[in-house]
Amino acid sequence: MADMLTIASLSLNTFKKALEVTSHNVANASTEGYNMQRVIIQSSAPGNAGNNYQGSGSTVGGIERIYSEALQTQLYSSQTLKQRYETQLDLSTQVEGIVASNDEGVQEFLNRYLSSLQALSDNPTSTTSRQQVLDEVGNLESHINNLTSVLGDTNYQTNNQVSDIIEEVNNRLQSVQEMNTQIDNVLKNTTNAPNDLMDQRDQAILEISQYMDIKTYYHDNGSVDIYAGNGQVPLLSSNTLMQLEASRSEFQDENRTEVYAYIGDQKQLISDKIVGGELGGVLDFRDNMLGKAQNDLGLTLNGMVASMNWQHYQGYDANGDAGGNIFAPLSTNAIDSVKNTGTVYGTDISVSFNPNPGVSEPPYDGSSALASQPATYGDKQTYLDNANTEVGNFEPREYKLMYNQGTDSFDFFDYITKQAVVDSSGNPISVARGSSANVEGLYFDFTGVTNVPADEDSFLVKPHKQILEDFAKVITEQEKFATRGQSPIDSNSDGSLDDEVPAAAAKGDNVNIANMAGLQSAKLLFAGADGKATESLLGGYSKMAVNVGMYVRGTDIQYTAQSNVYDVMVAQRESYSGVSLDEEAANLVKYQQAYQASAQIVSTVQELFQTLLGISRA
Repeated sequence: MADMLTIASLSLNTFKKALEVTSHNVANASTEGYNMQRVIIQSSAPGNAGNNYQGSGSTVGGIERIYSEALQTQLYSSQTLKQRYETQLDLSTQVEGIVASNDEGVQEFLNRYLSSLQALSDNPTSTTSRQQVLDEVGNLESHINNLTSVLGDTNYQTNNQVSDIIEEVNNRLQSVQEMNTQIDNVLKNTTNAPNDLMDQRDQAILEISQYMDIKTYYHDNGSVDIYAGNGQVPLLSSNTLMQLEASRSEFQDENRTEVYAYIGDQKQLISDKIVGGELGGVLDFRDNMLGKAQNDLGLTLNGMVASMNWQHYQGYDANGDAGGNIFAPLSTNAIDSVKNTGTVYGTDISVSFNPNPGVSEPPYDGSSALASQPATYGDKQTYLDNANTEVGNFEPREYKLMYNQGTDSFDFFDYITKQAVVDSSGNPISVARGSSANVEGLYFDFTGVTNVPADEDSFLVKPHKQILEDFAKVITEQEKFATRGQSPIDSNSDGSLDDEVPAAAAKGDNVNIANMAGLQSAKLLFAGADGKATESLLGGYSKMAVNVGMYVRGTDIQYTAQSNVYDVMVAQRESYSGVSLDEEAANLVKYQQAYQASAQIVSTVQELFQTLLGISRA
């Protein structure tokens, strides 16, 4: 009977623990990240009863955590991709809305400006028509500046978002580090696994995967290592925390926030290694949508500014002077890297639009005399042809210039893709220090670099984003519009005006303003392999809008696909590790009945003892 009482007592404890674990499951059925637990009930060691071994009841062998590392790891991966495309979709939809809401405005104001040129060509001496052109130039300037400002604000918000995400990731990494320590202490001092603490740690890791793509490595001692960048960047290794940092890029004046990791004593740029999570989505959006839209728009504006200014230069205004600039031409300098160790600075490198290097006459600025014109009208036409050719060579690119000490020249790279910029023959482009050259339609002037930079000193040029900041009209007087063309007088009667000295046609002439109006439909941008341009100015703007729409559409498709994958992974995890209230309710009944039966054994043993005691007293 003593054995019966022992068995009953052990059974009571066993099923009491089973009821506690079941109750714990029910209480945490809605707890995020909770994994169902099961009590392990096993037979107690058998006792020796003569020549036979006799059962001695049951005991609790431990609390099992129903957990699959493989499912959890797949959940991290599916969530990080889902969150990336969700973030991209949210941000890109905002920019699409900005572009769409301004799309009609930009096209309308550009069309109105071009239409005003056509109206002036119909009545070149009309002061009303001249004033209308001046007004439409101002309207276009105002609208472009508004659109640029909104896109700039979006870029500022993107930088802040990167900083906020890094702060959240660091906080959760610290939490995981602390939980690693606690789990290690528990496992060293007890035989029971800290299941709830492990669930909390996995939930913290899942939240990190929401912010960036990670890889996890679980160890037998219960700790976990976390790596980013496809396993290349340690965030938490051997429970040593590697802090992330969000700070300005090496080209600090560009106001671009990058992600860095401290690995040992080295601060390393890892922005290009992050492809998933909210952070990956923000970075991809910034480079491949927002930045591209700004460069596409800037390219179109650079094309319009250059083509309009040089065509205007072909004509003559009401005073008989050569046409000056209508818009402020591109003029910018490079940005130097904080890593540079030489004594050359970005201000030593200038970038402009100069399709005729070595020619002293730029588009007339309104202050020079007519005597500053080229020797012949044919020369002037050649300048225009060169200008239009260079406009067609524009690429929506940001340039990283790296000094090569071995060749004493600057090598050209695409700042976003990191690829070398190549010429039409596929050869990497390099320009010697102290010289200048046209590269993809832009004039890079290194003649101001008199000092020798250190090897691999780098400089950044953003010509198409710069024109967005600087876009402005410079013509302010209506009589300065160069409506008149070249004088038709053939002084030597050779049938050509190309060898004639530049001279204004009569005041009522409209040849040049008609040519300017014709730029509305002229193919000016994106020259093909044959050197011929394929897009008009309006077509260039439309290309930007189309690229924005395609990015949004592609992201939406990816988001839908990854959301479905994530939902499947959540369902699989819940099926394996989640709490089933129906199952737990059945367990409660089963364990309650077992507990009551065990209590009945105790009661029966007590009755038997009382009976035996009564017999012994008799």
